Amino acid sequence: MPIRPATLDDVGAIRRLAVDTQMFTEQDAGFVDEMVPAAVDGSAPEDHWIVYEMADGRVDGAAYVAPQPFSDRLWNVFFIAVAPRCQGQGVGGALMRHIEQMLRERGPQVARVILVETSSTDQYARTREFYPKQGYVEEARIREYFGPGDDKVVFWKALQPS
Repeated sequence: MPIRPATLDDVGAIRRLAVDTQMFTEQDAGFVDEMVPAAVDGSAPEDHWIVYEMADGRVDGAAYVAPQPFSDRLWNVFFIAVAPRCQGQGVGGALMRHIEQMLRERGPQVARVILVETSSTDQYARTREFYPKQGYVEEARIREYFGPGDDKVVFWKALQPS
C-alpha cells in the first residue's frame, strides 16, 4: 500500500505539499518542521502523520490526525494535502480511509468521532465537496473564523456504529 507513517525524511515533501496546494506560505509551512519530528520521535505519541508515496518514491499526499483536546474520544484531521497533479485521482480518499481504519482499529474506547475543518473561501470549494463524498456531514460553520468572509466549516463522521 502506498500509505505509510511519515518519517523525518518526509518533512521537506510535506512542507512542499503545504505550499504547492496554496494552503500555507513557505514561511507558515514551517510548522511541519516541528510537528512531524514530534510525532516520529514519540514526544507526541498520539499524533499521526501519514504520507501517500508513489511507486517512484515521490510523496504526493500527506495527512495529520490527532486527538482533539478537551473532548471525548474525538479526533481531528488537522492537515491533509494532495499534490495538485494528483488531485481528483483518489489520493485524498485513500488517506482519509486509512486514517479512519487506523482509528477504528484502536477501538471505541479510543476513537469515537472524527472531524475535519476547512475554509469557506472559493479556493476550498472542491475540498468542501470532497468530504461529503467520504461520508462526512457538515456539522458547523463558524462565521469569519479565519478572517472577514472566511468561515471555518467543520465536517463530522462517526467512527463507530451508534
